[in-house]
Amino acid sequence: MPILTKKVLKLLHGIAAKERTSFEEIVYLSPDEASSDCTVLCLLNVGNDSGVGDVNAVQRSLVHLAGFQALKVSKGRSFSFVLFETPAQTTAAFHFLNDALFSATAETVDDIIIPASDITVSTSKENGRIIHALFAKQIPFPPIDTLTEPADILREIPGLHIIPDFITAEEEAQLIEGMNTHPWVNLSERQVQHHGFVFDYNSNHIDFSKDPGPLPGWCDFLFPRMAATIQKLSAVYGNEFSYRGFNQLTLNKYPAGSGISPHVDTHTRFDSPITSLSLLAPVQMEWRTLYHQSGSKIVHSSEPLKTVQVLLPPRSICFMAGESRYAWEHAIRQRRADVVNCTRVDRALRISLTFRGVRLTSNECVCNCGWDAVCDDKMIGGAVPDRLKEEAFVKAGVNRHGVCLK
Repeated sequence: MPILTKKVLKLLHGIAAKERTSFEEIVYLSPDEASSDCTVLCLLNVGNDSGVGDVNAVQRSLVHLAGFQALKVSKGRSFSFVLFETPAQTTAAFHFLNDALFSATAETVDDIIIPASDITVSTSKENGRIIHALFAKQIPFPPIDTLTEPADILREIPGLHIIPDFITAEEEAQLIEGMNTHPWVNLSERQVQHHGFVFDYNSNHIDFSKDPGPLPGWCDFLFPRMAATIQKLSAVYGNEFSYRGFNQLTLNKYPAGSGISPHVDTHTRFDSPITSLSLLAPVQMEWRTLYHQSGSKIVHSSEPLKTVQVLLPPRSICFMAGESRYAWEHAIRQRRADVVNCTRVDRALRISLTFRGVRLTSNECVCNCGWDAVCDDKMIGGAVPDRLKEEAFVKAGVNRHGVCLK
């Protein structure tokens, strides 16, 4: 084995632990050992893990290197992979990047990465990290970590219908202008508005003590479009829908980095589908289920059996029906950036419009879905939000929602 510094060896052992394989399977330990057709470098100390070099700043510098194609990252990794067009360009980049200083305080693109030959006593004391480059044998990250195509999403999460570009950029601006004529209510991580019936976040139910009022006129143009789409979906997936119109609208304004805890919208109080329109920035939404199919029997577990990441593009609409509506939790994790298929995507301001059909009478508020572990009709105390579950978890016999099954 070539002589490597303790620091590099420590970083390489970190790769081995994360990827559950030997680091010799991933990188060449010496440039002399690298294949003559190698076009990928592994960069240690450059990754999506917090506390290491800012990926976006590094990429702004890398794009100026000849033959640069892409920088690949993965969640929780302090290393990354950079692709070039030709082996010669890869070799040139190696000599530029290896033992270079990433300067987190650089004011210009040219100063973000300082080659080893240009590092001085003063620059070495800056707020930065040394980049260690190695020729790579493979990229161990899964090429698909987030579903982006509607057909793939529907196959993995039955009942989840996502339609890109449901509205135009002009219509998006019109909606934002309209909603900003109303006051926003501050929550801990985001701002909200309720139109029609008011949604109570403490109980996951509707607050009937307050007069609902009409839905705002600035979103009127959406209703016939949504109704026509639901009608088309119902023709194919009829048993998943119980649509009778929308009478409740919740607006959520998510600043960059904010999110919402895993939850299932209350089964008994709302018709299907739950419908959500995304504005402004894209976001990665996490979906997870406690259920799996065993022959003709539905079986549930106390821990999530399947977790799927889904990209919600701006101006797309999401219809949650069937299994996705009743058996899957959905959440937006709090973080500054998402990793979408090995590419870092910074979070930015996002607004969602969630339309629901509220069931008004008690005899309507029953559910025979079969997903008992997440159904408020089958739970003592109803569906409990994540933030209220802490004490309940210590009780014997409760499911992961913190309440006992009947």
